[in-house]
Amino acid sequence: MKKQTIQPFLTVANYHLLEQQMNKIIQTLATTKDKNIILAVHGIVESEITAKLALSTAETELIEQLFNVTDRAHGEAYLERLKPYVIPFKAVTASTLKSLFKKEKKLKLPKLEEMDFQQICYLAWDDPGTHRKYVVLEQDEQLKAIKGTFSNNTIKGICALCNRHSEVGLYTTSVKGQVVGTFTNYSNYICADSQTCNRHVTDIEKTKEFFERVTQ
Repeated sequence: MKKQTIQPFLTVANYHLLEQQMNKIIQTLATTKDKNIILAVHGIVESEITAKLALSTAETELIEQLFNVTDRAHGEAYLERLKPYVIPFKAVTASTLKSLFKKEKKLKLPKLEEMDFQQICYLAWDDPGTHRKYVVLEQDEQLKAIKGTFSNNTIKGICALCNRHSEVGLYTTSVKGQVVGTFTNYSNYICADSQTCNRHVTDIEKTKEFFERVTQ
């Protein structure tokens, strides 16, 4: 068996981008036999990937296997081959999360043992009893955390985290103001289901921009 020589180079968001683009190709192949349409879709997919990923020659050869995908089973096998090249979300422990949310005396922790860190761009979990949602993101090699209240009243809309149309609810966070004792509230619509939201993230920079907006 040939030894893997390419080091992990894909972020989780990159992986989701490739999955999204692969689905475009599969859907096109399932609906048309027109070679011109198929070539046009290949061109669009190539442009999307080139715009988001800076790849070495060896990495490009690996990614270009995407264009050989012919059906769903073939596509799933391709994605499975990519997994060794995905850089997972920074591993966290219960003590790490407690240190990020020091002021939470009764912090409800997520089930970390059930998390697949190769599938998440950010870590989020809910405390139904308090309607709080906790979100952790890695930025500049540091873990950053926010907490807020999440409204149970959901609507169809654009999520501020993944920028996709989904079932969203109002997420409100508070940041200390410049004057002692004052706070600034930020309310944004984000996905009700954080797992689904994670799968939708194909550009982590937009997710980081959300964090910057609500922590300034």
